[in-house]
Amino acid sequence: MSTLKELVDIQLVPSDWGYIEEGIENVIVAYHGNDPELLGWVLRLTKCDVGADADVDSHDASLFRNKELQKKQDALEFATSVVSPIVGDDYVLPQRLAKMSPEFLLQVRTNIEPKRPKNRLARCIDTRQSANMLTREMVSRMPAGNTQGTHAVTVELKPKCMALPRSAFAAPESSVKHRVCWYCMHQYTLHKDGNVSKFCPLELFSGDRERIANSLNHFAESPHNNFVVFVDGCSVVDEQGKISDQCVPHWNLLRDTVADIVQREILFSRLQLIQRELDSFNIESVLPKYTHAMETGTLTTEEPGIAAWLNAYAEFRKRLDSGNNDNSKVSDCQAVMELMLATTLRDVSVLIKFDNWPARDATDTSLLEHHKYAIGIVDHDPKKLSNIPKYHRLDQSIVATYLQHNPDESDQRPCRE
Repeated sequence: MSTLKELVDIQLVPSDWGYIEEGIENVIVAYHGNDPELLGWVLRLTKCDVGADADVDSHDASLFRNKELQKKQDALEFATSVVSPIVGDDYVLPQRLAKMSPEFLLQVRTNIEPKRPKNRLARCIDTRQSANMLTREMVSRMPAGNTQGTHAVTVELKPKCMALPRSAFAAPESSVKHRVCWYCMHQYTLHKDGNVSKFCPLELFSGDRERIANSLNHFAESPHNNFVVFVDGCSVVDEQGKISDQCVPHWNLLRDTVADIVQREILFSRLQLIQRELDSFNIESVLPKYTHAMETGTLTTEEPGIAAWLNAYAEFRKRLDSGNNDNSKVSDCQAVMELMLATTLRDVSVLIKFDNWPARDATDTSLLEHHKYAIGIVDHDPKKLSNIPKYHRLDQSIVATYLQHNPDESDQRPCRE
């Protein structure tokens, strides 16, 4: 199997790139220039803590740069060789690694700073990176001179949880996990003011058209960072911080169209099935397996390479296809790798893009039933195995916080697949 080591060497002009959005690890900037080779692409620029990249010319910075480049090359091959076979090639967006200089990164960082949310400013674009990922654009601006009276609209879904755990390894005090999904429990940790969302991702993945549409309504009422609608390249919410007709032309039509897509596209059932089967080992049982594997040298502080991920997925598929549900013979290392692959797939974002959404004053939207859309996933870089202790602490905290607010089972709203 070939590895994707080639770096794209093209001229990058800082002023041609504009801020779109960002998460914990990356800032997304879109190309707004005239180079046909770059039109329709975005850059995912790696972030670091402010000040961490102060000396880009030091020996340590050079070593860091080489290590980061290898990590990105591995992530590119991980997408091609692991994620694509799981979800389908059509759902993994084309990606390329592009060379870039500290000067380019610093200037982009300066240019976009006024547009970044204040709560994200503790981290910034890392100028030590020698390359960053170019990805096909899924959040489009309408081109200048557009006279068709339409909008470019993109819906981003970050469901975070797709199935209730089937693991028998949860401790009795954590049995609530089998009734209430991770997302719904986590709401009580994220929103201490009690403003928890009514959205449940299991409704989105139910396959039932009415339940899917209702789940999107709940998502729109409390979008937080898990549901974003972009209109002509800008994320939008109304005066109450919700998604509605005030900010999205024909919101009800968009909701129904997205519900149809979620029900129709096999991507969603594949993600749900794989997450359910991969997460057969609860984090509670994986932590001691991880600790034992580290103590015996089966795992090390070095993160696994692409060969290890491929082998872990092959072993999982072999067990799944044989119908063997006996997990007692699964090695510590295999259990750890499967849980982290499940975590990786749980954290993907699904993007659905419409290039010709009708304007607010459009009275005839009947042509929309033939409307074309593009769909793909992003944020599928492999998770670090070294995060397992942190994930275990978070898991315990989420369960404890939820039970503090809902101590009696009669108070707990069960999630339904």
